[in-house]
Amino acid sequence: MDSNDHTESQIPPSTPETDRQYPPYRSPLIVRGLVFAFLIVVVVSIYSGNIFKPAPEAHSFKGEMQQLGLAYHEFHRKQERSPASLEDLQDFIANPPPPPKAEGIVPPDPVTVVTLPDSLEKMIEEDTLVVIWNAVLTDSGQENDKYLLAYTKDITKNGGFALTAAGRVLELTPDEFKAYPLVPVVVDEVEPVETDAKAEEAPQSKSSDAAEEKQPEAEKPPADKE
Repeated sequence: MDSNDHTESQIPPSTPETDRQYPPYRSPLIVRGLVFAFLIVVVVSIYSGNIFKPAPEAHSFKGEMQQLGLAYHEFHRKQERSPASLEDLQDFIANPPPPPKAEGIVPPDPVTVVTLPDSLEKMIEEDTLVVIWNAVLTDSGQENDKYLLAYTKDITKNGGFALTAAGRVLELTPDEFKAYPLVPVVVDEVEPVETDAKAEEAPQSKSSDAAEEKQPEAEKPPADKE
């Protein structure tokens, strides 16, 4: 008998019974690879809540403050004045002006209306967010950035967020807030004119009253001579 035939005769044919008695040979590298893959699956499953968690919506309070600055400046650009109140700004957002007509080769600037989040409007209505209306804004962003346009009400005690007149959002401490000046406002010039008009009417009324008092004296009949 040949030696090769003797070796082959020692290996039993593959049957279910022989597979149980003589399990097939597996490479240690394959086993290690399977174990490593299993560990990767376990680790990923544990941290899947953080790894595959969807990104949160970018509607933070800082972003809402920036939207307020954009809406405020757009109002000022189209109306050539600052909004006088929240209702004034809301009316502009709800009823934007029509787009300007094109004149010449250069196209006109488009009308960009930024909506305000409901949460921000509620804060303004509840006075937890202070907004300075009728602000004096200039064409220089560097100059506007020197002043504050809006801020959280408790910023003087606990610190908080503030919006510069240039539309930049800052997180300030109470001391930093006190050092930051507020944006100047438009001074109403109608009241002094009315005051002057009243002052001019006052002497006229006095002179007319004096004339009425003197008129009866002139109408008195002369005294009879004895």
